[in-house]
Amino acid sequence: MEREVEIGAVVPTKTFALHWAEGATIPGVTFSHASHVRVLGGAFADECGCVRELICLDPEPCYRIELDASRVTFEVAQSFLDRL
Repeated sequence: MEREVEIGAVVPTKTFALHWAEGATIPGVTFSHASHVRVLGGAFADECGCVRELICLDPEPCYRIELDASRVTFEVAQSFLDRL
């Protein structure tokens, strides 16, 4: 069941990350936990991976991604990701 959570500027990171991990819809956040994504730029451009964690919301959502092939994990901004 999807639910939308309004996140204020003073909400601690752990709070929105926990809501997100439980499946809540957060305005401006495109990817859900375990979404399969392709990296659009940088050192890992064109590699595919899985969203593991929502790290921050501002200035834009940032996620911890685990790459499929190498199992490398790294943080990347939402604008550098595309849904597969």
